Amino acid sequence: MKEMANFMLVDLKFEIINITAMPRVEAEKMLNIFLLRKKRGYSQFELSFLMGQRDFYVRDSEDPTHTLIYSVPFNNIFREIFDCSIEQIVPDITQTDYTIQISVAGNESAPIVYKAERFFKDGRIELIGTLSAESKDLLLESPSIISEQSVKEWVLHQISTGYFNESKNALQILKDYEKELGGTIRPLFLANALKACNGTKGTPKLTSKKDENGRFVYFRNN
Repeated sequence: MKEMANFMLVDLKFEIINITAMPRVEAEKMLNIFLLRKKRGYSQFELSFLMGQRDFYVRDSEDPTHTLIYSVPFNNIFREIFDCSIEQIVPDITQTDYTIQISVAGNESAPIVYKAERFFKDGRIELIGTLSAESKDLLLESPSIISEQSVKEWVLHQISTGYFNESKNALQILKDYEKELGGTIRPLFLANALKACNGTKGTPKLTSKKDENGRFVYFRNN
């Protein structure tokens, strides 16, 4: 699969674009988050879900031509999600010996793909990665071995014990489950489980709304 992806990348015709939608520091920050989520195995939707934002928030943020950027309040959220330092998120562009170049490929019959590269002063070129819109149900490679059904059963059990009597955001719920489990779970499975609790077909109903920090939270109205 990786060899096929590399073949497709080579086969594409890229053209350099001038990024005007975001400053360089924001473009590099976006790329840092992109690499962190890929390493963790989170899709664009899954990271949006853990951030407490709308489904396509990360997809839009990873579009170099889009005006949406990751604002400062997200820094600590990212640190908690990825268990990383602030330096891994926010770049110090005053200490770099390279420039960022982004190219685009795609047409009416092919999806748009962006290629981000570092061009060093000594002539080296380093591929950072390729970015494109991902489907909502995409499952990237993950160390998790927990089934979607197990996640649904855990959520239902937590509802019965009063866990959701107080509102909790997606990241809190995921962290609590992983702490109890001693392992990792797929955010997509948790998102599906929470959505399935809608009061139909005998299921309990969880309500979602945005809290004072602008993040979606989940709770049960008793």
